[in-house]
Formats: sequence, C-alpha cells, structure tokens
Amino acid sequence: DTLAGLTPAAVSGTLTVPIGRVRKMKMGPQYVQAFTCGDQLLWGAAEPLRRMLRILVGK
Repeated sequence: DTLAGLTPAAVSGTLTVPIGRVRKMKMGPQYVQAFTCGDQLLWGAAEPLRRMLRILVGK
C-alpha cells in the first residue's frame, strides 16, 4: 500500500506530499535524505520539496 501511494499517478491533482524512505546521511546526524513524490505540474517543482522540509523541521 505504501509503494502504491508514492507514484506520480497516485498524487496527480492533489496538494499532498507523500514522504517515503527517510534516512540519515553520512555527513552528520543533522542531515537526512528523503524520497518524496508530488504533482509538479499543479504547483511547480520546488513546492513539494519546501513542504517536505517544513514537515521535517516541525514548522
């Protein structure tokens, strides 16, 4: 079920930003890497990344 929600077809036409794999990076404990999927045609390529980062920092 999780993998089915992380496809462009599943989020097309929505403003949600599903977040998949999240893991710590080797650069240090304060750095994380995350896989996201969003509808870039609906709101632009940078908006899903901005929203995901706000979720991660808790704002």
